[in-house]
Amino acid sequence: MKNDLLISPSILYWLVFFGIIFTVFSVSFDLSSFGISVQMGKILSYVAVLCNFIVAIVLIIDVFKNHNPSRFLWTLGFLLFGAFVGYFYLRNRDSYSAQP
Repeated sequence: MKNDLLISPSILYWLVFFGIIFTVFSVSFDLSSFGISVQMGKILSYVAVLCNFIVAIVLIIDVFKNHNPSRFLWTLGFLLFGAFVGYFYLRNRDSYSAQP
């Protein structure tokens, strides 16, 4: 990679993890059965959206700064699926870069 990420990869992995977990729990389960109020459930949904948004923006900037050959496809994946695609990109980030 020619350029570093705007945020450390270890922090991005945590954002990806929280984005996926909070999204799955707030969408799939009735959180009131776990003793979590409706307002707290909404806050968890907002935190999930914020985590996914940060991951998507940082990785879109990274894809374009490093002149990735499939940058438009990655951008579409980040915008549609956020943290899910971000995890796969972060795992193999060096192999997706343009060859010098």
